[in-house]
Amino acid sequence: MKKEQIKSYLSLVAAAMLSQVVACSPPNDSHESDHAGVLTETESGRTLAFAIEEELGDATDISGKSAKTSGSVQFALTRIVDGKTELMDSVTVDYGEYAVFDDATGAYSVVATVTGMNGEKDTLYGADILKWNDIDTVYVRVQEPATLKISTSYTELVKTYLGEDLQEVLPENASLCITGTLACKKISAEDIKRGYAIVENIPLFDNEDSVKQIEIQFGNDFRTLGVDWQLSAGDTLYASEKFVADKKLFDIDFTLPESDMYDTIGGRFLDSLIVPVKIADADFYSDYRNFFLDERGNVVVSQKHSASANDSAIHWIVVPRIDSATTLTLASGEYNTTTFSRLRAYWPEVEKDTLWRWIEMFDDSSFAISFWIELDSLADSTVLLGDCDSLGFEIRRCEKDSTAICTRIYNGIDTASTDSVEYGKANILDGKRHHYSLVIHKKHLTIAVDGVTIRDTDLKLSDEFYSVEGIRATPGLVKDILFYSFGDYIRYKGDRSWTRLKTWLYVFYEMQKDL
Repeated sequence: MKKEQIKSYLSLVAAAMLSQVVACSPPNDSHESDHAGVLTETESGRTLAFAIEEELGDATDISGKSAKTSGSVQFALTRIVDGKTELMDSVTVDYGEYAVFDDATGAYSVVATVTGMNGEKDTLYGADILKWNDIDTVYVRVQEPATLKISTSYTELVKTYLGEDLQEVLPENASLCITGTLACKKISAEDIKRGYAIVENIPLFDNEDSVKQIEIQFGNDFRTLGVDWQLSAGDTLYASEKFVADKKLFDIDFTLPESDMYDTIGGRFLDSLIVPVKIADADFYSDYRNFFLDERGNVVVSQKHSASANDSAIHWIVVPRIDSATTLTLASGEYNTTTFSRLRAYWPEVEKDTLWRWIEMFDDSSFAISFWIELDSLADSTVLLGDCDSLGFEIRRCEKDSTAICTRIYNGIDTASTDSVEYGKANILDGKRHHYSLVIHKKHLTIAVDGVTIRDTDLKLSDEFYSVEGIRATPGLVKDILFYSFGDYIRYKGDRSWTRLKTWLYVFYEMQKDL
């Protein structure tokens, strides 16, 4: 008797689902492929026996005996009919016994479910495909199931009479199944609202097979989608057509600081908040396989990082939405998507006087600059300077107060005092560490020091800042310079006091002040 090794693969198998017809067809309707979910022909009328191979700590038991002496095993034999997997037969036996199927004709796979071990409620799952026709007994390896979180905005490029078009394939009431298994999920309104559907209790195949296909049934419409997902026992895989996160490394929890300012913006939440995260180098490998996911399963790719002390690095991340408590997940996998990032650049320190030269950085009439400064005097008057055509700004030592810095807006102002107006005087040349933020959104100027807005006014600009070029800085004066921009989310319609922007700048400071 020859033992067949089997590999991890996922499938939702409960007793109630064994009567369900599952959509499962191999890619290109071929039964010749050797990957999971594609079945091979057995001899007509063949009798096949199945038994359990269970992971027991560091050892594997294939003798039908286990430290767990009770429980039942349900074997479900399936076959492909017209491109879909249908249930042929099912047998329930005591743990350690063999299940025998007579007249197993055609292509088949088997899904095993082990329950009630020693009165426990734990359930182990496994699945197998016969790939060698000379084997009469198949040992199905069972272990902890996997979980799939799949984006409900999953799209497929389809041909229409107008050409090609991207169509969402997981509408409400659609049934999602995984080829070669009985793992299915009906898409609900809650799934659509949440942004992803959860398929649980997925059995795993062996022999290094991965999920190669999923099937979707919506009314009379049936389609298959090719995928390449590697699943692991007990883990959750996040997937969309743009990314696959095959391993969840760890979660990062954020909590908004306490403030009465949330009452003025309709709730304790902020959009596109830039937050710093310190991660040990051992937990984050500098390669393309590491990225962050938000709670809706969206890839957060807008990040910069810099080395810091103690073998760790600071990662600056734009969180799409942060509530009173929000979690990001550092994951490992692959993605082929790009996201517009409002975090345009980051420098831990200034080593030369030109940060950018003739590079258009902002094309939506919004830009912001922040940095940390710790000086008791300023010999060189200029801290940061930027200009583009008839517009420019300069953060510098104030003309009439050498202990303070101010901001000037050059050119394009419809007043005669173009070069003499100083905005946001801040007495921060006191030898202490301070945070400074300058924001010009459309024609509105906001300056904050240590999270507190000290100047907030509309500018009389002849044109808006659609780009900023030739940004220069005096080396050695400031650290952790961030250049970023805002969308329309930063000011709600009718918000004449710009309370959301002020709250954003306050929280932005609070989230990084202790790093």
